Amino acid sequence: MEDLESGTVPVAVRLEPRFYAGKKAAGYAFIGQGSARLLKEALNERLVAEEPGARLIPKSYYSIRTALHQAKTMIGLDPQIQPCHGFRKYFENCLDDANIDHEKKMIIEGHFAGTRAKHYTGRDIEQLRDIYRRAYPFIRLSLEEPVQLGQENETYNRRFASLEARLDRQRVLEARLTVLEEQLDRIRRHQLPSENP
Repeated sequence: MEDLESGTVPVAVRLEPRFYAGKKAAGYAFIGQGSARLLKEALNERLVAEEPGARLIPKSYYSIRTALHQAKTMIGLDPQIQPCHGFRKYFENCLDDANIDHEKKMIIEGHFAGTRAKHYTGRDIEQLRDIYRRAYPFIRLSLEEPVQLGQENETYNRRFASLEARLDRQRVLEARLTVLEEQLDRIRRHQLPSENP
């Protein structure tokens, strides 16, 4: 809560040391500007409690998982899709798009095996905060929200232009395929033997 109260963004999510141990360890996570704004609104409306130990989302893991499953079913997504895994993968891809160092990325995600440190000091949290700050422009809370990039990110601009060009080529190929399929259908119709004796 100290970062939220002081206006430090991104807000570091600080958990008890026990959450940073084991196979399913928590990462050194941060809440970006958009989520911090939503959290302040939730606190003002008393949807979230301010006490130490209060849940950021005042629901159980099971109820959140159930709500995600119901939403997935309501909008007709493939039953094989795993929303929680998808959110993690989306965040991981955003870190990749921002060219975050692999070891720092693993620490933010909570994958400590193979990294040099498992317990970070306040100084190290500030270093990770700066890394998250670099990645934040790639993270969107909704599809309507544009990716906010500065001029310095030529890699992303080139990648986006390349994907647009590939999509245009795909459209041309699909149009050609449609024409070829129509020609093939006409040829087949003319080659079929007549049914009259």
